Amino acid sequence: MPNTARPSDHPTHPLPGIRRRTLLAAGLGLSAGAGLVFARRSTARAGSGATFYVDPAGDDASDGRSTSAPWRTLQRANAAIAAGAVGAGSTLLLRRGRQHFGIVRPGAVGALTVASWGDESEPPTVTTYAYADDPAAWTRIADERWSMDLRSSAAGRTRHGYVSSWCTEVGFLRVDGVIHGDRGTDVTGLTKPWQFVSKGTSVVVNCPENPSAGGRTVWLAIAEPIVEGRSGVTVRDLALVGTGRNAVQTATSVPVRDFSVERCAIGQVGGGYVSGGQSRFGNGVQVWTGAQDIRIADSTIEDCWDVAMTVQGPVTATATPWRNVVFENNSTRRNMQSFEYWSTGTQTAANAGSDCVVRGNRCEDAGSSWSAQLRPDRLGKGTHLLFYRDDLHTSITVQGNSFVRATDNYLYANPAIPKGLVSTGNTIRLASTTPLQFAAKETVHENVTWSKRSGLERGSIFATV
Repeated sequence: MPNTARPSDHPTHPLPGIRRRTLLAAGLGLSAGAGLVFARRSTARAGSGATFYVDPAGDDASDGRSTSAPWRTLQRANAAIAAGAVGAGSTLLLRRGRQHFGIVRPGAVGALTVASWGDESEPPTVTTYAYADDPAAWTRIADERWSMDLRSSAAGRTRHGYVSSWCTEVGFLRVDGVIHGDRGTDVTGLTKPWQFVSKGTSVVVNCPENPSAGGRTVWLAIAEPIVEGRSGVTVRDLALVGTGRNAVQTATSVPVRDFSVERCAIGQVGGGYVSGGQSRFGNGVQVWTGAQDIRIADSTIEDCWDVAMTVQGPVTATATPWRNVVFENNSTRRNMQSFEYWSTGTQTAANAGSDCVVRGNRCEDAGSSWSAQLRPDRLGKGTHLLFYRDDLHTSITVQGNSFVRATDNYLYANPAIPKGLVSTGNTIRLASTTPLQFAAKETVHENVTWSKRSGLERGSIFATV
């Protein structure tokens, strides 16, 4: 029989690692200890179209148009969006203080606000976590090796949470508040507790006893993005927690215009493999090629395999460049990098003029991600600013931010610092021995020399921690 004490959709059983705290003011940073910081806000205003409601205690057979007849699942809401029942200008409100297992897929609706409703102090949590709290979910296949079937047809009795119709990849496990991301490629190589292999339609975990023995809950981060950014969409006052992929990503198939994320908590992200299967990834917010009028503001981003905030992608000669991409007043912590940019392609008259602004953010503990000791590419990557190729020569302004602590360096630029980078007016606080730039010797004590050589941070404040 299933364990009847499994976590419910009520906040008395919060997702692992989530601490219910209030964000007092944007840009003030995070208080000590693990866990995300949440913003308490009133019910969002409805848009010009209809308003729809989602509550895990609701009914997908209802019309979703009132708090007394809400839909039960995000899957139902996504289906209504795809069918055109949720039209442009509509508002989709998720019940506060509840766990919503699923993803937000706005499609091509054109204008949609996704926010919250209810009197609870905690925001709605949207997650792709699946979880197993019943020993019957696991099949012993060898000494200390346990397998679980991740096909959707096998869910519902012993495994709960998010059920994907197409993805069976797990980016990491979370057990007793600890992320376990040590992922192997072959079950014969599993030797340490909580090492795992995610391949095909199953996950195999190394554990001396049944992973769910003694009422223990094993959380599995399914590798699907929690929010797909599309044109005209605003997402606010949500907790986007637990995914094996990127938490928020603008669409890669079509250019995105006018997309924003406001006052959200983003965390516990990544570990899935990129399409080539050679490297793992996972960003908090990823802005892809051709996105314009993008604003990510007043949010927290923590515990990502890769970077908190990134602008990236290949650009063709006729593609639209990034324009007016803004990251402001966010707090990031325990990610491998705080901000990243790269572009590949050739700059032309058609794709010239891209720009991005990073301002007023507080970024702490770069390089302290849960992925730090698992990555094969660790050298110099624990950094606040990460730059690779700059084929598009994007104008990047980094100003008025606070960058505190990094395991490796403040800036990593390979092959070179982007031509359009202007970084000034920041506060940079590093350990006395931490280099300002990868492969350079200068620390905060030699900031004048480094600024003169690099052309960066001439109006910034440097200090030790």
